[in-house]
Amino acid sequence: MKFPALLFLSCLAIADCPAQSPDWTLIQPATSPSARSSHAMAYDSDRKVTVLFGGSDTLNQLRNDTWEYDGKTWQEIKPALSPSARAGHMMVYDSTRKLTVLYGPGRDTWTWDGAVWTKIRIPAAQKPSLRNGAGMAFDENRGRIVLFGGYDNLKGLVSDTWEFNGAVWGLMSSVTNAPPARKNHAMAYDSIRKQIVLFGGSNNQTGYLSDVWEWNGILWRPVTPATTSPPARQSSSGGMVYDKSRRRTLLYGGWNGGRVVDTWEYDGNDWSQIMTATTPPARNGHALVHDADRGRTILFGGQGALTDLWEYAGSSCYMTADVTTIPIATGGAQTLTLDTGPVHANKPYWIFGSITGTTPGISLNGIHIPLNIDAYTQLAMENVTANPPFNNFRSLLDANGGATAQFVVPANIVNAGFTLYHAYIVFDATGKFHCASNPVSVTLK
Repeated sequence: MKFPALLFLSCLAIADCPAQSPDWTLIQPATSPSARSSHAMAYDSDRKVTVLFGGSDTLNQLRNDTWEYDGKTWQEIKPALSPSARAGHMMVYDSTRKLTVLYGPGRDTWTWDGAVWTKIRIPAAQKPSLRNGAGMAFDENRGRIVLFGGYDNLKGLVSDTWEFNGAVWGLMSSVTNAPPARKNHAMAYDSIRKQIVLFGGSNNQTGYLSDVWEWNGILWRPVTPATTSPPARQSSSGGMVYDKSRRRTLLYGGWNGGRVVDTWEYDGNDWSQIMTATTPPARNGHALVHDADRGRTILFGGQGALTDLWEYAGSSCYMTADVTTIPIATGGAQTLTLDTGPVHANKPYWIFGSITGTTPGISLNGIHIPLNIDAYTQLAMENVTANPPFNNFRSLLDANGGATAQFVVPANIVNAGFTLYHAYIVFDATGKFHCASNPVSVTLK
């Protein structure tokens, strides 16, 4: 736990301490599925495996094989019964019923329990029409699979919303403000904000799209990001995933007249392009899942005869605050909630601060720490055990990688208002840095 302030500041000065920055890593297991595109993947969080089914191989032949990846190796599973060979289907994990659910591009619905594929018999009037390029995500708060849009073989592009309750599909007929009709859009469920996020796709009018919509189970609403969005593209339902431990939606690649090679993260307010040291080759027709148990996003395959497996690890520190202002006259406290996910369980953390702001911040071995180093930084670090104002500013994360701290301000301790910024780092007994959090402000006034 001992990690002197001067040692920390020297690390900042020479940028010589190890740290984890967001990056992609090529994984090369001994056995892998064959090259393919337009396959589907889902992460079974109960069995802790990624499930892959089907797709189109290098000869454009459809496949109906089932594979599972446990974070180390792929294994082909050969059940007695499987869905028919297909590509362009959608697959999500239903954590309420503990089943992987597959739909499309026909009108059939299948479930996978790790050993057996089962076809769900559903009357024609209680399921979506024949279509391809729809988006699908699982709303774990309401226990519903949500499907939107796609290309209907008879109607063309559609903008209908359907939900599956484990037995039948139901058309959400009361929806009046749906996103415009589209296909090949990406969808993922933000489990912290309880919103399904939809991005992009393509239509017949404007071509490729870059709009963001969110569904809360009752209505769709358009979202205008604060500053920026990824360039327009079409992807697939499985081309975007949500990382709960970092509270970020991750988008990679796609097609906008050519194959795209970029990584973006969405925090519910704005998009950020993530510049990584290593990146998978440009692609579309790939599939992503997020392995929450290992804190990794997994990418496999895509068009171009790809059989490569990649894992993405982002900076997993996140912090929120219950208030952002404290009155000078009465004083008060700001409660800070730290969330790093289980990947950093029981590691030490250290909250430090700045009075001069978050820009430009500093870089440490490729990781950006969004605080300017100044006199308050050293003051806070050297007095980190003083309470007030620093309650639990340096301690251990719990078994879930979380913690709470308080910044406590006595009444009338200052004469004029100002703003402070706090962020934290996660490290270990050797002094190795693992990640740095987002900044949180507090204004005294």
